[in-house]
This record gives sequence, C-alpha cells and structure tokens, in this order.
Amino acid sequence: MRLSKFISASGYTSRRKADKLIESGFVIVNSEVCRDFSMDIVGGDEVIVENTLITAQKPKLWLFNKPNGYLCTANDPAGRKTIYQLLPNKLSNILSIGRLDLNSNGLLLLTNNGELSRYYELPKNKIVRKYHVDFSGTLLTKQLKSLESGIFIKGTNYGSIKSKILKKVRNKFTLELSMQEGKNREIRNIANYFDWKVINLKRIQYGQYFLGNMKIGEVKEVKVSVQIMSSIMST
Repeated sequence: MRLSKFISASGYTSRRKADKLIESGFVIVNSEVCRDFSMDIVGGDEVIVENTLITAQKPKLWLFNKPNGYLCTANDPAGRKTIYQLLPNKLSNILSIGRLDLNSNGLLLLTNNGELSRYYELPKNKIVRKYHVDFSGTLLTKQLKSLESGIFIKGTNYGSIKSKILKKVRNKFTLELSMQEGKNREIRNIANYFDWKVINLKRIQYGQYFLGNMKIGEVKEVKVSVQIMSSIMST
C-alpha cells in the first residue's frame, strides 16, 4: 500500500493532508524520514506521523444526527462547540465525511478511514446528498430550472441540483434538494444569489444512508458495503 494511502487508511488524516505531511518531512518509516509518497508499505514496516505510531484500520462507518450550533472540526481556535464534544470517547479520532457547517443539521457520516471518506466525497463517484431546506424569499420557477441546469456564481460552477417543492406559504417555502457534489456552503451561496434566506438546513440522505427517525445527537454504526470496500482497496 502506498505511504500516503496507508496514512489515510489509518484514520490519522486525509490523503491530501498526508501528502503534505510527507513532503514536509513529518513522516518516519523504519526510523528514517520519508518524502516518497509512493513508497510501498508492507507488513512489519513502522510508520510514525508527527511522533505518532500509526496502523491501518478496518474501515468503519457511523451515522450521526448533527444538531445546529456545532462545528465538524476537532478543534476551533475561536472556542466554538464541536461535534466531538457530543460523540462517545471511542470516536474521538474519527473523520467526518462531507461536513455540515455550524448552523446546519441532520445526517453526518463518520469514519475511522480516510480512504472511505475520500470515496464518499469524490464527485466522480456521484454520491447523492439530499437536503430539506426551509427558505424565505421569492420563489420563481425559472430559479428551480436554473438549479437543475447548473449555475455559475462568483467564479464557482455548481452542478445540477434537482429540486422539489415540499411546502409553500406566502414568502416561506421548503425545498427538497438533491445533488451529487458538496462544495463549501453550496446551498447557502445559491440562496444568497437568489436573495433567499435560509431558515433551516437539514441533510436527510447521503448515498445509501438515510437520517430516518434518528434522534438529535444519536450515533449508530452501519456496515460498509462489499462493493465500496473493494473500491477503496483498489484505488
């Protein structure tokens, strides 16, 4: 297994960050600093990252019903609350997949394996994310059509977003939005573009997993499909 992939598979960090750590000389393999991303790690090799001995872990996946008011980062310089304050101690070193911002809630996937996180976040894998979003503002049919066609806002191209009107009362409405990518603050940026105000943003589906009737703050482990396991082992 390539060195950067081995670090990612340990759950220590993502593959991209692993590459940066290797390049910066923070990775030691068998007592020597290694800057070779492609070095093949085999059984018996000792890998130390930032003075921490790491080992590859069997990929595991958890579903978490994230409440509003919590960040998906391990530490926040501003001292704001993070999801790690809500998670059991055994999940203190997990990674979040497809983050939800501070004021968004709903289904969040958690994993101990950076390669699994990478699989679910890569646009080429076309993983569906579905949201129920409450807005206020003026809703026009042409806006929904432009969402489905894809929209370009301030230098960023947002791919097709399928929408369904769930409720509309005067200037308040609820949309179900389905997309296959998750750019930073995508829904909020689109809302600003249309002069809509986001009242509540909840993710209800990520790939084959659904929020269902999970309680706020609830965590449950789910199985990783054989197909996905095979995919992450081969990349």
